[in-house]
Amino acid sequence: MPLLKVSEIISATDGTLTSGRATAAIRQVITDSRLIKKGDLFVAIVGKKYDAHDFIADVIKKGAAAVVVSKNFKPHFPEVAVIKVADTTKALGDIARYHRLRFSIPIVAITGSAGKTTTKEMISGVLSRKYKVLKNIGTENNQFGVPLTILKLKPSHQIAVLEVGTNQPGDIQWLASIVRPTVAIITNIGESHLELLKTPKDVFKEKFNLVKALSKNGTVIINNDDPFLQAVPGLVKQKVLTVGIRNKSQLQAFDIAFQSDRIQFYLQRAGVFTILGTATANVTNALTAICCGRLFKIGYNDIKNSLKSFSLKSGRQTCVKVGNISVIDDTYNANPVSFRSALESLSHVATSGRRVLICADMLELGREAPRLHREIGERAADSGLNYIFSFGKFSELIGAQARKRNPELKTFHSVKAEQIEKQIKKYLRSGDIVLIKGSRGMRAERFVSFIKKNFN
Repeated sequence: MPLLKVSEIISATDGTLTSGRATAAIRQVITDSRLIKKGDLFVAIVGKKYDAHDFIADVIKKGAAAVVVSKNFKPHFPEVAVIKVADTTKALGDIARYHRLRFSIPIVAITGSAGKTTTKEMISGVLSRKYKVLKNIGTENNQFGVPLTILKLKPSHQIAVLEVGTNQPGDIQWLASIVRPTVAIITNIGESHLELLKTPKDVFKEKFNLVKALSKNGTVIINNDDPFLQAVPGLVKQKVLTVGIRNKSQLQAFDIAFQSDRIQFYLQRAGVFTILGTATANVTNALTAICCGRLFKIGYNDIKNSLKSFSLKSGRQTCVKVGNISVIDDTYNANPVSFRSALESLSHVATSGRRVLICADMLELGREAPRLHREIGERAADSGLNYIFSFGKFSELIGAQARKRNPELKTFHSVKAEQIEKQIKKYLRSGDIVLIKGSRGMRAERFVSFIKKNFN
């Protein structure tokens, strides 16, 4: 079944047909020239590293039925539709918005400074017990990933669960205008992407744009333990549902019990829930999934079974046993919000050995980077740590500040991964528990691989 006709693409993008037929049918919308198949529409994105206009001849040879361009282009095959627009990235969003408006299904949209992907996966798992669900693959949450996910909507889908990210002002507003959510979820607000968003207050303003896109009949779900989000009920007319651990909420977790590789908590009128992993933040994420599940009439037993079988994605506070050493792999990414969560998790896990932190820089913090790394150092000193290995430019401040607060804590720093690995090999021993944390660009997962190779 064709996705759209060229005439609809022209209407959606306010583009101009410079070649080909407006009646041509489009099978799917593609931005990666390597994935083009016969009948597809290719949108030539102009990126920082590549200009997809350079690949137009290739996609036509592969059978593309149409191309969206922002530069002058005349194909050798007149049957190929060429649609000229001012901005191909904007055009991709415009096409996705047009397609989204063809569906009246509920769309759950999730944003926040940390926990978006885990929450999205938990919610989609719960809702899949009853519905056919569309969700982002991985973390496709930006100006390309969100539209491309929306364009996968089919008549068979009953609900969509979408993660919506940002790293600069205006991102959420644009993506929300495409998604048109019926349920808006904000996981938390903190010091993320401060290079362009500047302050947590600005982060809140940016994230709140998701809520602004809701219809009057929409629903907001918030983490009521977050100081910024506590203000939301007074800012909206839509129904607001609250979840939390510390503060009184409509869904509140009690009697949280930490085990070696899982957490249990109690919910009034629903009983005990179990989730894998050691992250306290995932209790809040699970509460959000429970709240969303109940909103869509999922029974508590189905929700319990879904959460109990939910497995964390690699690098997201995943617990790994290497010989007799416990490793908390939290290397997917890092900002102060997720770092504090990881340190709290480390402090809760029982161990017969020592607590060790292997940390790398938190990136995209702008001028606040030194201060925020020092703050994490203070938090680390209070987490019962015995040793900190720090790798990178700013992470040295974590170790230095932690040792200043707790002189008995040992530290080692290097900008060379091999030096860190050499010291890890000397220091780690049976019974230790190790948290490994750093931003994506620091490739801290190399230390997970090193431990697996040398201590199994």
